[in-house]
Amino acid sequence: MTRTTSRAALLAVVLVTAAPFGIARFAQAQPARGAAGEFERVRSVMSDRFKTTKLTGDPDQDFAALLIASFEETLFLAKAQLNYGGDRELREVAQKIQDEQQERIDALKKWQVRSREPGYREQPNRTPSGEGPLDRPAQAGPAQAQAAPSSAQPPAASASTANTPLVKGTVQKIDDAAGKVTLDHERIPNIDMDAMTMAYKVQDPAMLKDLKVGQKVRFSADRVDGAIAVTRIQKVK
Repeated sequence: MTRTTSRAALLAVVLVTAAPFGIARFAQAQPARGAAGEFERVRSVMSDRFKTTKLTGDPDQDFAALLIASFEETLFLAKAQLNYGGDRELREVAQKIQDEQQERIDALKKWQVRSREPGYREQPNRTPSGEGPLDRPAQAGPAQAQAAPSSAQPPAASASTANTPLVKGTVQKIDDAAGKVTLDHERIPNIDMDAMTMAYKVQDPAMLKDLKVGQKVRFSADRVDGAIAVTRIQKVK
């Protein structure tokens, strides 16, 4: 056997011996390229997703929107793991998340479409929105329930309305029957309410008179008997 042949044979033995280790390790490392940047992007999206979800003031719609945002964040993370992760157990977890969360997202989005169809709110099993937890009357007990006032007088403000600041807002929706107005407004400092779009009860239903959707206003809001209510509202000319 020549020296060249001997070297070739030795090289072949080394390659065959190293294949289960070096080649497999090299192949496993390849998907990790770019993983750091991808997971950094996932973290950025996840931290911003809730902040960019616009609230409407409707508890059902806002719950659905925030839940979708939560599921989509987890789904985004799972897809990153499936693209870059190598551990079989964690990939199985990510795959299960992807299958289940996508199904939940699709169901919630179908509800969003269905809830906007005419007549949906007339469903007999729909519970009307109130001023707080729906189970609060049940927790109050019979003694407290009897002590509740029977008259429907407008609640008194907890502080003088003259001392609450006026903030800018735009009328998005007017609900005369419920005595509520939905406002897209700037921050309300006296109640530490961030800028958002939200439906508010008005202290006096007469405040809704002559208001129009899209109208610019200045208004005051305060906590009245435990609930936030609009105590003043002025049309901006």
